[in-house]
Amino acid sequence: MFDKIIVPVAAAVLAASTPTPLFAQTPISTEETDLAVRALAQVVDDEFFDAERAHQISEDMISALEDGQFAAITDADELAAAVTALLSEEDRHFTVNYAGMEEVERVNAMRAEGEAEDGDYNGPGDPFAAMRLQNFGFMGVEILAGNIGYIDLRSFAPIEPSSETATAALQFIANTDAVIIDVRQNGGGAPSMVQFLTSHFLDDSGETVINTFVSRDYDEPQLLMALTDHPAGYRPNTPLIVLTSGSTGSAGEAFPYHLKAMERATIIGESTYGAGNPGGQFLTDTGFAIFVSTGSARNPIMETNWEGVGVQPHIDVPADEALDTALLRLYGELADSATSPDQARTLNWAAEAMSAQLNPITIPANEISRYAGNFGMRGTRIENGELVYQRGDANPYTLIALGDDRFKFPDDDRFRLVFQFDDAGSLIGMNMLVADGRVIANPIQN
Repeated sequence: MFDKIIVPVAAAVLAASTPTPLFAQTPISTEETDLAVRALAQVVDDEFFDAERAHQISEDMISALEDGQFAAITDADELAAAVTALLSEEDRHFTVNYAGMEEVERVNAMRAEGEAEDGDYNGPGDPFAAMRLQNFGFMGVEILAGNIGYIDLRSFAPIEPSSETATAALQFIANTDAVIIDVRQNGGGAPSMVQFLTSHFLDDSGETVINTFVSRDYDEPQLLMALTDHPAGYRPNTPLIVLTSGSTGSAGEAFPYHLKAMERATIIGESTYGAGNPGGQFLTDTGFAIFVSTGSARNPIMETNWEGVGVQPHIDVPADEALDTALLRLYGELADSATSPDQARTLNWAAEAMSAQLNPITIPANEISRYAGNFGMRGTRIENGELVYQRGDANPYTLIALGDDRFKFPDDDRFRLVFQFDDAGSLIGMNMLVADGRVIANPIQN
């Protein structure tokens, strides 16, 4: 039996908590290859969540070894890549890398001194240091035009060290009319963050089963329940959109998958990577590390997960078009249900600006000059074929055409400029429309 060291890692696509040499090659002999593959196969046999499949996968690894599939390999990292390629056909979380014998010896020494035990080793120093540098995955939190909350979430950190950050992100967008959570660059992470975020968009009953996990270590499925006391409160009726891509993996997929099953969110973007079985990382005494799925998610509604197939979006668009698609959809939906003229106007303006951004309107040179004029303290002129606005001695702005004699300022959606013409086509004024409903008339000054 080969010795192995458990390195618990939350479900993440191609995750590895041990260092991998980036440039230096590590020669490996035929004998060392044989020992390494057999050690990795033993870990799979011992730890993969499905005992029957585990044994078959392990036997297939040994057969590949004995058939000479790895015979030409002379570098440890190359061997790790080859074994990963073989195993990924069985489960997309399987990942092998070469950690090095020094790392194994260091971990063994920590275990001998009682500083680390099976199941609680997280590597040297602060186990969450790297996560903190990445703000626990919360790479952007904004209020977008139309009062839409937006969170760019790059990973699902364990909730224990990241609760304050996650709560602050949700509280920042607490007064928005809809929410977009972007997991297009999210490779996965901890189920506890999936639980935390999903619960926020449910009611406060705490009776919802978000997910279940099955494992050879459990006699019964383990339930992931909605939280009954959420520090950021609950928003069960807030429109929610989740953005996905082909790079979205593992826990990054669990979030949209469970929300979709509950009919609680609209998923927009691409089908996700398809890694649905969480697990942990194991070091062998041959210097190799392997991520093995020790459990398998089972959505309580669908009774399936997304392994190998990914999460299928409601609206299938290229990933780089997902945010614009989501915003246009929300602008239309929220405008239809707006509770005040000001809200409807703000949403319609946001949609108008988005349409102009996606499909810019160009006014021919022989027509743009008709918008130039003096309106007292305000004026417009033509510079380099574009319409420029200036108020007194303030900075000038190049206006963006919206069609129908309407223009907007760049990066400011609070105003619209609407030019007025008489029946003969002569410019007679410029009305400045304000988002709160006011109209500031500016007659032409001769």
